[in-house]
Amino acid sequence: MLINKNSNNYVFPTLFELSTLSPVYYLFEFENDQTKVKYYCIPTELSTELTRYNKFNIQDTSNPVALSGQVDLPVGNYTYRVYEQSSSTNLDPTGLNQVELDICQVKDGSTFTNTDYSPDIS
Repeated sequence: MLINKNSNNYVFPTLFELSTLSPVYYLFEFENDQTKVKYYCIPTELSTELTRYNKFNIQDTSNPVALSGQVDLPVGNYTYRVYEQSSSTNLDPTGLNQVELDICQVKDGSTFTNTDYSPDIS
């Protein structure tokens, strides 16, 4: 999964095969691989083909509202976990069924300018 800073990020995990609840809400946990700090959000399900894939919009923003699928993730590498739950407001994964475990990279979405260098061969 790739998350760009200060952007809307559409992600497509496949959660259906391990989910047991209906209706279901998904709690996303992002754990920074270096600092071990954890970040949470509950994005809205956007997919109309749930048996094939799930679709979520995770927004990286400086003033996140976790219950609206927003996070403020520092640039780096993460392990992310997705938990199923019947609550749309719970941000604690304790006792929840994990339905996804994978890696995530957060990149700075800023535009970079390339500088070309010409060697002086004299």
